Amino acid sequence: MNKEQLIKIAEAFKKYNIDIEFQDLTITAINHHPATLNAADYMPNQMVELICKFMQTQIISDMWQF
Repeated sequence: MNKEQLIKIAEAFKKYNIDIEFQDLTITAINHHPATLNAADYMPNQMVELICKFMQTQIISDMWQF
């Protein structure tokens, strides 16, 4: 992936209230949860799937906080 693709992915996730923070090609946080993901290592569809899995893990974790 390149930076332009990462910017587009971050913009797309905003529609779903998911905030992607990044510096250069490194994702540093997803919805204010720390992350260290090098977007250059992934194809765009792989990055979308990875972000979705990250969110899935966060949602499951939140459910156990009841």
